[in-house]
Amino acid sequence: MVKTIKQLTGVLLLCSAISLPSYAQSGDASVKKGNDLYRKGDYANAELYYRKALLKEPGNVAAKFNLGNAMEKQKKGEDAAAMFNDVGGGKSVDTATKAKAYYNKGLALAKDNKLQMAIDAFKQALRLAPDDEQARENLQKAMNELRQQQQQKQDQKQNQQPQPQKQQPKPQQEKTNSKLNQSQAEEMLGQLRDNEKQLQRQIQKGRSTPNQNKKDW
Repeated sequence: MVKTIKQLTGVLLLCSAISLPSYAQSGDASVKKGNDLYRKGDYANAELYYRKALLKEPGNVAAKFNLGNAMEKQKKGEDAAAMFNDVGGGKSVDTATKAKAYYNKGLALAKDNKLQMAIDAFKQALRLAPDDEQARENLQKAMNELRQQQQQKQDQKQNQQPQPQKQQPKPQQEKTNSKLNQSQAEEMLGQLRDNEKQLQRQIQKGRSTPNQNKKDW
């Protein structure tokens, strides 16, 4: 899936060329120098020249846009996203440039793992440029990654829950059962004693009774 930051040609370093006269401002010389450094991979010094251009002309769209690119390359995602957002919200900025700014904002946020904010930025880009396939593909990718992360968090939460344990007999129930068993044993023992006493009485009675069958002499 394509995930490429958009740039302008010439002074503006965007994908689609924007004619220089419509954006010609007093800081363009610094922007051009910044672009040369950017192409060489010297993003830190490119950033300095873009900032120099903005000191001369704070509303320089090319300087803002390319400053966002330079900061993104230096892994300053939050600052880059803020700069792209500034370009996207500019009243004097054309629709195509706004769309590209929101697209780059989405990429910067996605790389910082701020997926929901990245999704919102890609949606803004698509509202302005409905045919932008890169924005559409990266929107889908960010949505998929967000769903996966949410599912992983849900799975971890479920795995951390304590497993149900076997129910142990309550101590009170054990004591009650023990008392019942002891009571039954005592009752049986009492019955045995009663039977023994009755048997002894019968034996004693038999011994004390005189023999009424007299012998004839």
